[in-house]
Amino acid sequence: MKRTFAVLLAFMLLFLCACSDKGDDRVITADMLNITNTDKDFQGCLSRFEAVLSAMSAKISILEEAHNAVIRSENKDEYFLDDNYILTSFEPFIIETLSITEGFTADMTNRTAQDYYKLQSEGMDITFNSDGGNYELLFVSESTVKSYTAEYDEETDSLRYTYAVEEGDEETVEEFLEFSKTESGAYVIQSRYSRCYIEFNKDDEIVYFCCGTLYDGEFTLDESIYPAQENEPDGYWAISRGKSSYSGIHTFEDNVLIHEDRSGGPWKTVRIDGENFASAFLE
Repeated sequence: MKRTFAVLLAFMLLFLCACSDKGDDRVITADMLNITNTDKDFQGCLSRFEAVLSAMSAKISILEEAHNAVIRSENKDEYFLDDNYILTSFEPFIIETLSITEGFTADMTNRTAQDYYKLQSEGMDITFNSDGGNYELLFVSESTVKSYTAEYDEETDSLRYTYAVEEGDEETVEEFLEFSKTESGAYVIQSRYSRCYIEFNKDDEIVYFCCGTLYDGEFTLDESIYPAQENEPDGYWAISRGKSSYSGIHTFEDNVLIHEDRSGGPWKTVRIDGENFASAFLE
């Protein structure tokens, strides 16, 4: 009996070791793409958008903070006066009303929406409709209609969210978000004021991105990338209006982050070599 148990134990140890050898022992860092929701619906696609944005935001924030830490260590009292010290944060896609879509699921009906959105409607009448994975929520009063629309295209695995306000005969799109994956495997994001184009390699590591936020003007639904564009977007698409139209541009290529912004007046350009701060992603 003891001998049998010993043989079984030895076999289990060998099996576990073999599984370990075949397993993925990569170190997963915050700047890597980590998609956990593969559902083919709006909520699943929204989760994938958040994963893509999270990876890019981590790449920028970790590199910029590591870069700033070096400057602070060299000049503890007046580090903020250094021309290369970065004072701005990367927050290109703050969609204030997007959280309202948390209730946009197959279980939501017009009846259940009355209770779910009672507080958010602020006394306005509530109408909720869904059709094939697309959703529309309306808050209606005598003078105003607020519409929240979520659309999902399974073929391109893309989404569009819009928040519009209609007063009288005039409707204004206050916020919108579009997210799609191109045929070449890159991700594109567009809102009223920002655009991003991001590429990952087969190991879910960022190899390139370009992201621009407008200083003048805005993007509109007439320039929609949902569900796809006839001409596939690329890095230039993100900043195609010309540098003078932007308040900030972030570009990552060949493991170098280029930070450009004019929040303080003249354009500031800071180059950060990712090789110098590789350990920052392991902390």
